[in-house]
Amino acid sequence: MPDPAAHDQTPQLALWRSAFGAAYTERNDLVRPERIATWTRLLEGLDVTRALEVGCNVGRNLEYLTACGVPEVWGIEPQRFAIERARRRSPALHLLPGTAFDLPFRDRWFDLAFTSGVLIHIAPDDLGRALDELVRVSRRWIVVIEYDAAEEQALPYRGLADALWKRDHGAALAARHPTLALRRRGPLGEADGYDDCTFHIFEKPAP
Repeated sequence: MPDPAAHDQTPQLALWRSAFGAAYTERNDLVRPERIATWTRLLEGLDVTRALEVGCNVGRNLEYLTACGVPEVWGIEPQRFAIERARRRSPALHLLPGTAFDLPFRDRWFDLAFTSGVLIHIAPDDLGRALDELVRVSRRWIVVIEYDAAEEQALPYRGLADALWKRDHGAALAARHPTLALRRRGPLGEADGYDDCTFHIFEKPAP
């Protein structure tokens, strides 16, 4: 049986917990009000009371979900610098240190669990564990918003190898969990507050 703690030693987690990760936070802590309309559209018909973002960084998406009327939002983030920054600005957010590989929540506790620009930074050998945890903690809905490509490809990221992978994230999730039903899929661009991303909305079957 895989040891979840072993994933805390992955090179990618070490990278995001370093000064490199803090610089990412400084660079990307931006207000994107367009995402409020985008999330309003994505959440239409989903009936979400409690939501979790895996890899929430400084919690901007959680703020947008709150603006959309989601009563309870939670975030998991491996980078302490980002959590401290988020807590200073938005102390009401539920933020916990942790990783995508071992989420500290019971099964099916959230109506919605999602990622936004996080799975692209998880290596192929570790992706399955992250997807399993995302599905495990969701009662019904899973949303992934990522940079996609038809075939998996490793790309240099700010001069580093093994830090970013494009792939069809929806196909990866469906292959790993074939009982999920894909309900919606589409592009997200600059007008939506994203840059050339693809969203997938999956529904989990009832127990």
